[in-house]
Amino acid sequence: MSVIKKTLSTDMLPQGLNDRQRFLRFAELFEHFSNTGELDPAPDVPFRAAMNSIHVGTTMLGRCDGSFTAVRRERRQVQATNDDRYCLARNSGKRDGILVHRGREFTLRPGSMALLKLDEPFISADGANAKRFTNVHLPTLTLQAMVPGVDDMVGRELEPGGALSLAMDYSDLLLQHPGAVDQAGFAIAAHLMDLAALGLGARCDIAAAAQRRGMRTVRLKAVLMILERRFTEPDFSAQKLATAAGLSERYVNELLFEAGASFTTRLTELRLRKAGDLLAHAEGKISDIAFACGFNDLSYFNRCFRRRFGLTPTAARGR
Repeated sequence: MSVIKKTLSTDMLPQGLNDRQRFLRFAELFEHFSNTGELDPAPDVPFRAAMNSIHVGTTMLGRCDGSFTAVRRERRQVQATNDDRYCLARNSGKRDGILVHRGREFTLRPGSMALLKLDEPFISADGANAKRFTNVHLPTLTLQAMVPGVDDMVGRELEPGGALSLAMDYSDLLLQHPGAVDQAGFAIAAHLMDLAALGLGARCDIAAAAQRRGMRTVRLKAVLMILERRFTEPDFSAQKLATAAGLSERYVNELLFEAGASFTTRLTELRLRKAGDLLAHAEGKISDIAFACGFNDLSYFNRCFRRRFGLTPTAARGR
């Protein structure tokens, strides 16, 4: 399954533009970036915006943060894109938002979500000079097959919590670490669909299967990402990993074991790979490299390194 990643920010614009020019240039680029809608700039603050997206087949993850008062999808974008997907959007900001869709106006509180249909216009306009949101576009026929009456949930506030919030948290995590999608795009799209379907009320048989697949897989992905970010901390432990993931230590150990290796095995492997890379490409004392990778005992590092790679750290220099 193809994976396409896009990034757009006002920081990419040429220097020397005034605020009006910055907005017009950004709006032009935004139309090519994602012909989903239009932005209305806030009149009382300098214009800024940052957004990125990941497209995995017909599933899209995106987030946007900027100084604008409204986000709108007009009839012309509906006709130009011929896109009938569902859009699950979360208010990631700190203030209530106002959404109008299918003739209904409703409040979208921070953390709350709304299900929109991209083949119909909508507008989010509340007068605030800043907006931040995360959205996931999901294929229509698949979601309709999994969730009876899903169309009845379009155009109203959906409470935060449960599988829907987990789907958005998962999306935010992937958007912060887009490299994780490269080798698991198909699985990620399936997990997001499972979580969205669970949160929206999937059929009982589908919900049971999705519960087994989606929840544990998403939590495992989050645990692995935290481990990959923090493995160089000398005192990093399974307990600290569990705390960072918001899970129990026992549950984290179960997830890691089911995925093929224990916490200690994974931690040591990450540290050794990092050390091997530094020994091949960086200068410095072997002891400094060992400590930088999270080892606090040089003798233990030497033993582990030789057992893993079949040669001593000294012999690995420059190889």
